[in-house]
Amino acid sequence: MRRFIMGAIAGGIAVWVWRDELQKFLDQRTRGVRVKAADQLQMAQEATESALDAAKEEISSRLQSGQDAMRPSEHPVGAAR
Repeated sequence: MRRFIMGAIAGGIAVWVWRDELQKFLDQRTRGVRVKAADQLQMAQEATESALDAAKEEISSRLQSGQDAMRPSEHPVGAAR
């Protein structure tokens, strides 16, 4: 148990002392992954926006058709023109 505690303390000190170097190292090593993830998110955003725009147009069209079908006509049924 004593070794574990000493190791944890030594690891904590090492991270505290070399935190800037570790951060730079991690930034360099993960740059490609982060770029790919950002590109994937952008593609998902564009696809979602397209789908939502198409759905909005379809919903608006159907609602307008429903309104037109329910709205009484200008000329009463059976009236002479």
